[in-house]
Amino acid sequence: MITVRGHTETTVVIKKSRFIGYACRVSNDTEAQRVLEDRRKQHRDARHHCYAYLLGSGAMRYSDDGEPQGTAGVPMLEVLKRSGLSDVLLISTRYFGGTLLGAPGLVRAYTQSATETLEAAPRVELSPCSVFGCTFDFPVWARVQSPLTQAGYTVNDVSYSDMVRVRFFIREGDERTFLAHIENLTFGQAMPEPLGTCLMERDV
Repeated sequence: MITVRGHTETTVVIKKSRFIGYACRVSNDTEAQRVLEDRRKQHRDARHHCYAYLLGSGAMRYSDDGEPQGTAGVPMLEVLKRSGLSDVLLISTRYFGGTLLGAPGLVRAYTQSATETLEAAPRVELSPCSVFGCTFDFPVWARVQSPLTQAGYTVNDVSYSDMVRVRFFIREGDERTFLAHIENLTFGQAMPEPLGTCLMERDV
């Protein structure tokens, strides 16, 4: 799944109306509504807070927030669909500049705001992975650290005490190869322990 990292904000001024675009990652309706409420509080003097979001589950929602029907939320959702992104919330906050834009002008404005915001947003791929914890003697870790990282295994956390404790993120499907690699490199001295699953980010 491709989504965005962090949050991104852009501004477009059209006939003195200011459209502040905002994009961030959300994973469910509750998160989306919380972000929307925060934006409304941050820009409480704005006339409209139009939005669209699309989740990895396929769920989607949009709102014109008082603009003429079909002039804001739907165009923003179409931009989001064409982007190929999921788990993304788009908000366009409008400060009215005193000039009516008409329905076609509003569609163009909200489409531009959404497009420029998504183009500016850093993109990441979320890949399912398995998490393993493993404990090494210091000499063993010094010997295997380089071969393991060169093999492409992601080291998420390393802590040092009497032993070296390492947490690995392993792409789904690569678990058996990883375990065999650890066994071969340590001659069976290290035994990774499964700790669960997560989603791993990779820049795209």
